Amino acid sequence: MDQSLVEQVVSRVLAQLQSSSVGSVIEQSSSLCSPMAIQNVAVVELMDAVITAETLQETVQVGHPLRIGLRSVLTPSARDWLQTNRIAWSRMEPNAAASVNPASQQANRWRLIVQTLTPAVKSLSEGLSRQTDVWKIQAVGQFSEAATMATTTANHAEHESDHAEVIACLANRNKQVRAAVIADRKQLELAVQRLGVNVVCINPIGRSYVEMRNLLRDCTANKPSAPIGW
Repeated sequence: MDQSLVEQVVSRVLAQLQSSSVGSVIEQSSSLCSPMAIQNVAVVELMDAVITAETLQETVQVGHPLRIGLRSVLTPSARDWLQTNRIAWSRMEPNAAASVNPASQQANRWRLIVQTLTPAVKSLSEGLSRQTDVWKIQAVGQFSEAATMATTTANHAEHESDHAEVIACLANRNKQVRAAVIADRKQLELAVQRLGVNVVCINPIGRSYVEMRNLLRDCTANKPSAPIGW
């Protein structure tokens, strides 16, 4: 059987079960942690609802400890990868989210506005809906609604629409908006550096779940700020 298909099935099953099994999963994390001492190196944090081996390969460097979300689920392949590479990992403390200043948390939260719903976007939205400290998800029927919403929520907005170019153009009529159409991770990096993009517009047609997940993850890794002299 195709390994990627197996991973997909396992991920969906684990995601459905995670809400009822958080307690037992948390207990398992302490017993499965690598005995390797965590040295004074940067800790990689992953808040994905379901974490696979592919996710780890793309984001975790050998020698760097990993911290995952309180309700994040590790697939079997992810656990094997951690063990093989001797990566020490742990879960975020239950009170960690509560200790975050609510105002700061709201300011750093991204808003995902969905106008074109593809299977990949649907799966992604379901996973992100559990990350309420990072994402707020809203669905709209028309691209004009999405454009209007972008002008009223200029800070940290991300749009999924097959009218991405139109939305970006309309949104940029607002002086507080720095919208750009993004096709790949390199383009996003340049838009952040040169534009301080705070409204990201993506056409999801033909894009896979992994592509979309990586783009959104890169979005949250950056805090939008206007270039000097803007």
